[in-house]
This record gives sequence, C-alpha cells and structure tokens, in this order.
Amino acid sequence: MAVQASSKVAIVSEQAIFLRGLRSLVLAHAGLQLVGEAGSPVEVLQLCQMSGPDMLLFDLNRSPENWQEAIHAICRQWPHIQVILLIDEQNQPWLEQECPGLPLYQMSRDVSEDEFQAAVSQIREDTRRHLAARFDHTAPEEPEEPLAQTQQLGQPGAAPRNESLLARELTMAGKIQADILPEDPPPMPGWDIAARLVPARETSGDFYDFIPLSDHKLGILVADVTDKGMGAALFMALSSTLLRTYAVRYPTLPAIALSAVSERILSDTRGGMFVTTFYGILEPHTGRLVYANAGHPSGLLISTRRGKESIDRLRPTGMAMGVSENARWRQKEARLIPGDVLVLYTDGITEANNPNGVFFEEDRLIEVILENMQSSAQQILDALLEAVQRFIGPVPRQDDIAIIVVRREI
Repeated sequence: MAVQASSKVAIVSEQAIFLRGLRSLVLAHAGLQLVGEAGSPVEVLQLCQMSGPDMLLFDLNRSPENWQEAIHAICRQWPHIQVILLIDEQNQPWLEQECPGLPLYQMSRDVSEDEFQAAVSQIREDTRRHLAARFDHTAPEEPEEPLAQTQQLGQPGAAPRNESLLARELTMAGKIQADILPEDPPPMPGWDIAARLVPARETSGDFYDFIPLSDHKLGILVADVTDKGMGAALFMALSSTLLRTYAVRYPTLPAIALSAVSERILSDTRGGMFVTTFYGILEPHTGRLVYANAGHPSGLLISTRRGKESIDRLRPTGMAMGVSENARWRQKEARLIPGDVLVLYTDGITEANNPNGVFFEEDRLIEVILENMQSSAQQILDALLEAVQRFIGPVPRQDDIAIIVVRREI
C-alpha cells in the first residue's frame, strides 16, 4: 500500500500565542509539513502564492470580517487549497452569512490534539478521494455519516479517545509550559530562593516566574489559571508573556502592570478563563517588596524576630485578572529582614484534601514553615510538599501546586 505524501500546511492568526499553539499541533502530526505562517490578509495571500500549501489553518478569533475578502480570494484563485477555519460559536452566524457555499472546513478553536489529528486525517482522505465534504467537529449533522464519530471525539457518548494521541496532546501542552518556566531561581547575594511546579496531571494551570527589572530589582510572581489541559497551557503562555511584557514596562508599579495585563486578556481572549496572580517587586539591597495581589491566596511573610513569631499575610488587593474591564488593584509594601521567609503558593496546597475530605489549609502550611525557619529555602519547600503528600495519603491530588520560597540571609 502506497504511503500518502505529507500535506503542506500554512497557519494563520493575528495572535502570536495562538500561532504557537497551531505550530505545535501541526508539528505533532506526522503527515503534515509546516511551510509558513501569516498574521494578516496580505501575508496569507502572499503565502499562498509563494509556498503553495495544501491546507490553510485559519484562526478567526478576532474580527473575522477582516479575513472575508482573503478567504473568498483563496477559494477562487487556489481551489485546491483546503481551507480550515478555527472558529468560536459566536462567529458561526458570520460564517453562515458571509461564506455560504464556499468549500470550507471548520472546527472549534478549543480543538484538542487527538480531535485535530482525526479531523486532518479525514480531510486528507477526502482530498484523496476528491470529495467536497465539509467538516464541523462541533456539530455533526448525521450520526450515521462517516465523519460523525470523529466529530464527537471527547464529547459525551463518543467513542473512547485514542490513548496514544491523548498522551501526545498532554505531552505537547507540558512542553509549552516547560519552555516558559524558568529553569532555576536567579542567584542573588544574601538571598536564598527556591521554586517548584507540581502538576496534578501532565499539564498545569499554575505557573511562577522571576523577572529581572531595572536597578537590580527582581519581579517575583506566582499565578493560577482557572482551567486545565491544552486550553490552560495556551492561556498560561499568554498570561506569562503579558506579565513579563508589562512588568518590564512598569518596573516599579505592580498594580499598573496587573491592570495592563488584565485589559489585554479581556481584549485578546474570549474563552472566559481568568488568572489569579501574586506579583511582587523585590529590592534585594533593602528587602523592600512592593506587591499587588490579583485574587490569589495570601502570600505569607514569616519572621522570628527576637524569638517572637510574626506572620504577615499579603492579602488580595483586587480581583483576579481577566474578569472585569473595571477591575483595579491597589499596591502595597512589605519588608524582609535577615532571617525572614516569604512563601508564595497556589491553592493546590491549602485545598489538598485527605481521605476524610479535610483540607490541608493555611494553618498547617504555617506550622510547617515555622518548624523549618532555620532551614534553607529548598529545604522549606521540600518539607511543605512532603507534608502535603503525607496529609493526603492515597488520595490523588486534584489540583496543581506552584510554590516559591524566598529567604533573606543577610
């Protein structure tokens, strides 16, 4: 039996982060060859002319009407190109009104890798047989059609997913996240820093980062996206990129940086996801920490000055990012002296539950920190994770954990 040649694919989106996701989907498919990327109607027409793709993956999240003329032109000038639209449900009326009768395929923007693989395989088969089928994995027209089972992948009543494809999807999402997280905390004389991400599954909605800023300041953040899987991985990538961008733009104003990020999340996404974030700017030479907290669990600043325990909770100063256009955040300040420990974490720690349904909660978290105040940042972090694991016992963790421990030594 002859092996079908690879199909040349070009990807199109106005959003750099979605181009990255599309790139990963295409590269994970053995039968596809990526030949180009475009971010505007002019670029996609040039791409069709120069690269001659067999397929075009079109992301129509923003202003689909801006792409209408280009889509019509491609169908008219290059009828051999299979045009696949990734579209949200809210843009469906536009598609039906403005592109009637065009030989287009469509799938949801939230398509998973195994659904994408199955859809593309069917489209390639259709092309080979010279069929004019139209694919819509979100709304199968007739259950008995050959495409029906593929269209319903991952939906109630559907055939089980191919486990190897699902594993590749999760691995790909995990790689996206691994590329974003810092490999190690930055070295700073007089400071001891440790950090770790522990996903509950192959992918995580939690993340942390260290951002070098002007005047030797360091941006420290921990965040939690409200979803799981590929969607959360892409949303995490977007959030992380935006936080880094605006942290550098506003190197002394964490509240303004969070406000700018939230505005971009609301304008660039339509999926209803949001992200809680603790973001602080540390001055290493003074120990001053200027911070804003977007609906995130309170950071814990713990001291044992003169033998007395002191616990300062760095509570939320505003709601989560991506919730409301009117959201605003207040900026607050704390200070670390030698011997102080700052612990930033996601709710995967405090909401971890044991077989009796009891939560780990903040009191146990503080108790472990106090028991290890004379230890290194890494030892404190390890002790916390070990305590959580002992507490939950055989119960599988339901949520991710991201944690940063900062200890001032001198």
